[in-house]
Amino acid sequence: MSNTPDPRQQPPAARTLDHTVAAVPLLQGRVLLHENAINIPRPRNALNDDLSGVVMTGPKADARAFQLRTTAGYQGTLLIDSAPYATHTATAEEPFIAPPDELFATVDDSLTFQKARGASAALTPTGYIPPASSRALKAVMREANRIERADTLVSLPIDVTWLNRENIGQLIAVCSKIDHPKAVILFRQFDPLEQTKDVPANLRRLFTEVEHMSLLRTDLAALDVMAHGALCAGIGVQSSLRHAIPPDEKARTGKRGGGPTYPHALMPELMCFKGAESLSKLYANVDPATCDCEECDGRGLDRFALPDGETRREADNHTLLTWSSWVSEMASYRVGNERKTWWRNKCAAAVDRYALENQRIGLGAHPKSGFQVPPPLKAWATLPVAP
Repeated sequence: MSNTPDPRQQPPAARTLDHTVAAVPLLQGRVLLHENAINIPRPRNALNDDLSGVVMTGPKADARAFQLRTTAGYQGTLLIDSAPYATHTATAEEPFIAPPDELFATVDDSLTFQKARGASAALTPTGYIPPASSRALKAVMREANRIERADTLVSLPIDVTWLNRENIGQLIAVCSKIDHPKAVILFRQFDPLEQTKDVPANLRRLFTEVEHMSLLRTDLAALDVMAHGALCAGIGVQSSLRHAIPPDEKARTGKRGGGPTYPHALMPELMCFKGAESLSKLYANVDPATCDCEECDGRGLDRFALPDGETRREADNHTLLTWSSWVSEMASYRVGNERKTWWRNKCAAAVDRYALENQRIGLGAHPKSGFQVPPPLKAWATLPVAP
């Protein structure tokens, strides 16, 4: 009989402080919301206590997580991602970045501090792992296997080229040798899954062949890996939290000439994130696509083209409600081929709607000026359902 504590039979405080409580059962099957730690935290009513949770993300993540627990009274699943990979690159000599404000701080101190601030499980403070940096990746594996805690996820902030055909074999081999559950974060300007056409398939392969893999700080790729056996995943509340960029790069945007920034909204029928300014232009002379979620209540999706905080709050709530409903729907299907088939069919139906929507708004003859099917969505809709 196992002596491992059952987290479901412990109060929330005990779960967060006890490093012997395993991370896997606490995170299994959850799609978490990445919140930006620059904002004052608040509970999100759309989060399902059984299927979701929060990843507080950014340099102030520990303080904001503590506020979320103590001030806002949040009792759900919580991770703290202070994003050391945003400023540090992993090396063979220093794969983990210990807290910089303490002279003799250790990785274990970092993990313990996260738990003390309210985290349900602790993420290793791994630096960014550059393209083909085998020595750094193997150093992460060696140092991770020295950690004697059950509550730890090994963060793997990898350049997306690790998913190319030349590197995927080595990545799988190293991940298979890490004793703890793993949490992958993909790096690239814009959508990492559009790097090369084989990235979506190789990401699936990684999650199929290696046990207890998670994909954090992403977009709808979270649902693809969940359909294919991921431990858990995380979707960013904003576009900047749906991927990461290397420490020596500045974020590039598709917007030219500066000016105000507008939120992105998740299109329910097309299964894509679209900038509010772009939606406003596409629907300028036609009836917009609408949404029936609790936030939208049948209103048009072109209404988010305003830079104020209230509009952004509405757009974020709409997006969260939309993908949360898909997570709940996914959970109703049995793990394995049934769930994979549901996901492929859902993606295929969305792909088919692009031509119909372009035709509806009068752009059927000029598809390049209308909605374009994202390459990852097309891949998810056509990749075979593997056993």
